[in-house]
Amino acid sequence: MRKITVKYGIGGKRDHWFDFNFAERWLPTFANYDSNLIVPNVIFCRGGFPEYHAVLDRFPNAVKIYYGAGRRFLPQIGYFDYDIILQDSQEQVAVCKQKYPYKEVSLYIKPAADNIFYPHDVEKRYDVCFPANGSQAQLKGHAFVYGTAPSDLKILNLGNKSKFKVPNNVTSYRVLRPKMAENISLCKVGIVTVQSNVDSCPRVIPEMLACGIPIVVLEGARFWVDKYIKSGITGEIASKEIFWDTVRHVLENVDRYSPRDYYLKNLSLEHASSFLREKVAQVLTNKK
Repeated sequence: MRKITVKYGIGGKRDHWFDFNFAERWLPTFANYDSNLIVPNVIFCRGGFPEYHAVLDRFPNAVKIYYGAGRRFLPQIGYFDYDIILQDSQEQVAVCKQKYPYKEVSLYIKPAADNIFYPHDVEKRYDVCFPANGSQAQLKGHAFVYGTAPSDLKILNLGNKSKFKVPNNVTSYRVLRPKMAENISLCKVGIVTVQSNVDSCPRVIPEMLACGIPIVVLEGARFWVDKYIKSGITGEIASKEIFWDTVRHVLENVDRYSPRDYYLKNLSLEHASSFLREKVAQVLTNKK
């Protein structure tokens, strides 16, 4: 029987083979699926939902990786026997190691989709890119941005509309994922103002870096700060008090930053996959 690595999930109709030994298979339900047709070496569990537990229990010899992020950064009730627990920030690692001292707990490189997020050669029409869904306005920081942004800065908000009134200097609209990079590339600098105690390493951080624009992240956000923010290279961290002053500083020195080069050397999908392969190899070695 051929052994492969399978990423299971519940969602739309998709069945994709990335390589001869790596498939992504989406299922309407796990209840009637005979997953014994495939014996996985590795199971990557995203979020720890109860539907996954039967599959996790079925393959005791598989290396099991948990990655939850946000509110679900710790393994969820119902299954805890993971070989690797991945985290977005140093703070989350500390909490997880205290709760699971004998597990392999590690920071995780969270990449962008490299085939979608890359720089586009378009005119820079906006000073600031604020990619944040209005349906999660309390979480993403719309109140702070709309309430404090200097009126002379031209801001592009990418996402669903929020309940907050859009200022005159803000253009807001929703675009489909394949068009995100082109719209991000219309801007000079990106901002992330997520509510730090809820979200962790918002995907827009690596996505904007992959598109070649430096970022300013609101202080307190939970992500692997040392890996993603290199002052003068990828962007800056700033408190609320100096946030817009920091944005202006980056705008004035935008040509000195090199976020795209840094992303390719340190944060790309290739680096993330190599990182995971090393972790899996380490677990397999320890099991021998």
